[in-house]
Amino acid sequence: MLLKALRRTDDLTTRAIIEGTLGFVEAELGDPQTGLSLLDHALRRREELPAVEVGKMFAQRALIHTRLGEMRQALVDFTQAIPMLAESVEETGRARMNRGNVHLAQGSIGAALVDFEAAAAALHEAGLEILATKTRHNLAYSVMMSGQLARGLQLMDAEAGAMRAVSLQLAAISDQDRGEALLAAGVHDEGRRNLRRAAELFGRMGWRRAQAEAELALARAWVVDDPATAARLSKRAGRHFVQSGAPARTLQCEAVETASIIERGRGSADEATQLAVRLSREGLRRDATWMRVYAAQAALAERQTSVRLRVPRDASLSTRLLAYEVRARAQRRPGDALRVLRAGLDELHQWQSTFGSLDLQTATVSHGARLAQRGLELAVRTGRPQLVYEWVEWLDAVSTRIVPLRPPADPEAAADLTELRVLAQRRPEPGTPDAERQSELLERVRRRSWSDQGSSTVHAVVPLDQLKAQLAATNATLLAPLAADGQAWMLVVTSTSADLVRIASTDEISAALSGLPADLDMAAADLPPMIADSVVAGLRQRLDELDRTVFAPVAHALSTRRIVINPTGIFSGIAWTLMPTLSAHAVTIPRSASEWVTRSRSVHEYATAGFVAGPRLSRAGEEVSVASTHWPEAVVLTGASATASAVSDLAGRVDLLHLAAHGHHVVDNPLFSNLELVDGPWYGYDLDQLPQVPETVILSACELGATTIRRGDELLGLTTAWLHAGARCVIASPASVSDEVAAAILPDMHAELANGLPPADALAAATAKHPDLLSTFQCYGAGW
Repeated sequence: MLLKALRRTDDLTTRAIIEGTLGFVEAELGDPQTGLSLLDHALRRREELPAVEVGKMFAQRALIHTRLGEMRQALVDFTQAIPMLAESVEETGRARMNRGNVHLAQGSIGAALVDFEAAAAALHEAGLEILATKTRHNLAYSVMMSGQLARGLQLMDAEAGAMRAVSLQLAAISDQDRGEALLAAGVHDEGRRNLRRAAELFGRMGWRRAQAEAELALARAWVVDDPATAARLSKRAGRHFVQSGAPARTLQCEAVETASIIERGRGSADEATQLAVRLSREGLRRDATWMRVYAAQAALAERQTSVRLRVPRDASLSTRLLAYEVRARAQRRPGDALRVLRAGLDELHQWQSTFGSLDLQTATVSHGARLAQRGLELAVRTGRPQLVYEWVEWLDAVSTRIVPLRPPADPEAAADLTELRVLAQRRPEPGTPDAERQSELLERVRRRSWSDQGSSTVHAVVPLDQLKAQLAATNATLLAPLAADGQAWMLVVTSTSADLVRIASTDEISAALSGLPADLDMAAADLPPMIADSVVAGLRQRLDELDRTVFAPVAHALSTRRIVINPTGIFSGIAWTLMPTLSAHAVTIPRSASEWVTRSRSVHEYATAGFVAGPRLSRAGEEVSVASTHWPEAVVLTGASATASAVSDLAGRVDLLHLAAHGHHVVDNPLFSNLELVDGPWYGYDLDQLPQVPETVILSACELGATTIRRGDELLGLTTAWLHAGARCVIASPASVSDEVAAAILPDMHAELANGLPPADALAAATAKHPDLLSTFQCYGAGW
């Protein structure tokens, strides 16, 4: 049509305008050089053309340079174009939207934010709502890249529905950007799935450049975890960039491949440095900074003696944390290296503290996993218990040191959770409308929680002297089993001393733990007597072997009545109360020693108690009936009265809450772990709707002491959710529990609680009355 138009006019101005448009179309059809030539030819007559038309041509030429990856020239052309477009709100909006994308590619996030905000307003004023939606989506992505992750995700979600409604292409773009957002949040598997889905969709549509963009983002996401996969994906993205007529973008693919090689211990520092220079020349500032950090890492591998590394403040968080890791490796003295690593983790923790969501707090810790593990290894090598204690605390759940900020009740979230309960009871088949609605609600509840604001305040690690003082005040010893450099160690802290003891290799520990969860579940099953006896005998033998491996080297130090267990890594999730060495002790398992010190300074007191029996659990009714007799004014919910709303109301007004119901730990989405009530599941997310939480919670349900161990040793599950919400102590089991064990031990524990014993002491006393039973109930948080 444009060629036909050229043949039908001799007017030079009209021909210039047509040539300008034709140039852009030629570039979009895969011939960018012809397109640029046509635009250059049209611009020779710029003096004869209206300013708006000249501005449009510069903007079109800038967009072609953007497609080619020539960001510097694109920025020059957009900067020329925008003042000329002042008379057209629509064209100004388009140009500022596209210039915002150039700023984003260069890593100039602040400039991108300014352009996207102005563009969104202009396009809305011009009535171009689809373009305005795309621009607001880009603005949300930029907000996320600026470090405001929760706010960026909230803005992105607000535009997601409109993006998907417009076209498959915009749906794929939404998937890609959401994937990158999830990766920034530390939700790696889901983020990679989004990027993979976007790349496949672009591929089916034949959008090679967009496919290459998604593949490049996916390749970067694999650099640390799987360098070989990252290199393979970056090569594929490079081929697709070439096919789409944007060979300059292959430079970014080359950067990913180079980083992957360096991660595998190979690669040349000089080549990486040269590549960083080339990236910088193309205006790809963030990529250039990233590559300079990897050049420094390669230089250290080549044993170069002096490594200088400066990283601008606007570099991405992952790049800045990588730089801390490289700087630490460059230090000759362990103390200097530890100071660098601590500074990196301080920066990460301050960022994490801006999130109110426990899900985000625990997920984002993965960004600092290598810093924390490196710090722990260096601390262990020094042999200094005080340093090891500090780094165990750094490695422990950072969410325990973020000052909590309870979110206000959210009616929309409450409505979504109620609908989820209804759908769960229908048990929808995969692929049905109910199943799709269920998935949509699960995602919506989770993502809405991410927008909760944090306190931006992080407590310091409690000093070792304060820990010793609290251990002395409570007649306790702290044991912190940990792994570093392939060896398992036990940090033993008493009221007067701190020692670090090697206990075994990590291979020996892993072998001793292998299959233990399955054995525990089998022992709790309702089996014929002969089989049950055999299973229990075998389990006791395994527990004896594990006990000897872990505790024999430190048994001499366990002279106190109480034990605080602060496990990390492979030691997380163990049923410690089954260990023979600990059978004579009251045991509590806090999320960190610092949190235990803070929360154990006041006495456990209970003025009110509430009991709940869920459906389909034969022993639940009798259990709560017997246990509640120790609390004269207890409120008991059973049968049809044990609804989610009634339980929520009860949980918000009692000091002690006992929940006996079927429990389910959801590994992939731990805050959807739940208790089964008469009208459906009561989720971890329901806790956010409570005005306040009980001091002590007893979860008489299978699995609900279980946790998902996220990268960086953050634990997440229903027990963690209660502690994060403000409960001082949770009694729960990390494995299946037999009806016999629950019915025998928990009522006896209530008798001890009612007599004034703290929870961990009460549980230990009740368990000791039944030496023949294998009880996996244990106390989490501050048990005294």
